[in-house]
Amino acid sequence: MLDFKVVKTFHTQSPQDLEAISLGLLKLFKERSLLLLEGPVGAGKTELVKALTQCLGIQETASPSFAIHHHYANRDVSMDHVDLYRLESEDDLESTGFWDLFGAKKGLVVIEWSDRLNQDLLPLNWHKIKVQIEKLPAPNERQVTVLVQG
Repeated sequence: MLDFKVVKTFHTQSPQDLEAISLGLLKLFKERSLLLLEGPVGAGKTELVKALTQCLGIQETASPSFAIHHHYANRDVSMDHVDLYRLESEDDLESTGFWDLFGAKKGLVVIEWSDRLNQDLLPLNWHKIKVQIEKLPAPNERQVTVLVQG
């Protein structure tokens, strides 16, 4: 089982706070990084991905809920965004090319609903960062916990 340690916990009050979190996440990335996003429907996982891509200089992003996978790139970075919400079993991943994403020499793979996947099957040679987002009672408030493997 993967072992993670808490790096930082944030309390956000608006979607704009996600930009600061994204900038912090950028400092944690290595050549091969997996960003594992967890949280309930409407917690802000896709909003965090949008904030992250903006920080990376990638303008076009969309939730891959129906397509399962989107690829974004600019001249400096390549990012694969996977949404496992509609995943019914891990066998569904075989037909999406999911496992092929880890053949790259470098890159960033962002997985929404990563808790639907047996994370022990993820490649050992990729740096793993987990972000857990919890809704708080106030409408736009969230608690965002960033953890790293190790």
